[in-house]
Amino acid sequence: MSRSTDELIAALRSVEIPTLGHFLEEGFCDQDLRPMNSGPQLVGRARTLDLTEPDAFAVNRALLALEPGDVLVIRVAGRGHAPVGAVTAHAAIAQGAAGIVVDGPVTDQAALRELQDRLPVFATGLTSRTTKRSGALAGEADGALDRAIEVAGVSVRPGDLVLGDAQGILILPPEGPGDGVLDAALASDAAEPALVARIASGEPLSAILATGTD
Repeated sequence: MSRSTDELIAALRSVEIPTLGHFLEEGFCDQDLRPMNSGPQLVGRARTLDLTEPDAFAVNRALLALEPGDVLVIRVAGRGHAPVGAVTAHAAIAQGAAGIVVDGPVTDQAALRELQDRLPVFATGLTSRTTKRSGALAGEADGALDRAIEVAGVSVRPGDLVLGDAQGILILPPEGPGDGVLDAALASDAAEPALVARIASGEPLSAILATGTD
């Protein structure tokens, strides 16, 4: 039975993302895209921004377009300028954003850590070089917003599901990984405590660990 959107989001919030990694091969962003704070597990719908120039006005337009539950996903051309800092993060929170993912650096690390319970932020690193109020993308109007982009080796389209935790970012299609995969991952998570307890009790590993030779 297919899950509703709300049920899908709730289930994805409860599953361990590395458990999905037992069943999925695609959608995992490169390891250099990592959490900048240690907030709750990120789950939300992608709103994309292709920042081909370090234009702060384009970032502001993207912030104003956010709706509750959205994840702002930004590709920074050249990865040289930070489009996200304290003010940007607060603005995203005010819009109800679920999080921010930047294929590039961010700034104001201390402020982002203070906001970690309200806004998970992922990026490739930190810099003090930030976007400028240049209007360089003004000619594109909103053309830089909500287009397909590549983020840390993975294609992201508006409406894709963005998942993130301490291990990194996973991008899924809007319908999720499929009920079969999600149900299997949830069952695996539910079984893990008992499995760990059996190992801790001293039960022979040969009776616990599958080897594929049975």
